[in-house]
Amino acid sequence: MRSRARKFITATTASAVLAGCLTVLAAAPASAGEDCDDSYHRKYTEISSSWHKVVASGTIDNRHSSASVRESVSAELSASLKGSVTGEFGGKLDLAVAEINAKGSVTVEASASISVGKSTMVIVPARKRVSYKIGIKKRVYQVYVSHQSRNCKVTNTYAKVTVADSYTETKNT
Repeated sequence: MRSRARKFITATTASAVLAGCLTVLAAAPASAGEDCDDSYHRKYTEISSSWHKVVASGTIDNRHSSASVRESVSAELSASLKGSVTGEFGGKLDLAVAEINAKGSVTVEASASISVGKSTMVIVPARKRVSYKIGIKKRVYQVYVSHQSRNCKVTNTYAKVTVADSYTETKNT
């Protein structure tokens, strides 16, 4: 009889402790509201690239030489291009330029200008003929923007960013 009584008391005590834990768990209040970091995530996709203005172009012939040649080429025209942002971006043009430069294979600027007479070196390898273009390229990026606000609501939008690229293109011909 004693062992039955002990088992009953032990079982009753365990049930009471378990019931107390469940009551404490059920009584814990839920958080008043969600709290997230205010953050923006952007993904850039280049949708177009075109010459804004070519300031110098030509061909340098070094086919008859056994050494490389460095030739200084001067801009015959002046050019300038200022970038812009359209749509909901969640940042400024300088931020877009920094992110494009960090993630992309090109180096772009918020604005670029080339004045008449500015010189650029073109290197032509031995026994080659090189055609060149120097100027400003206009690059347009589609930006996918995902914004998470402090209340954890996520909104997705698109924007366009236009940036300038002081560019020299050379081709062996």
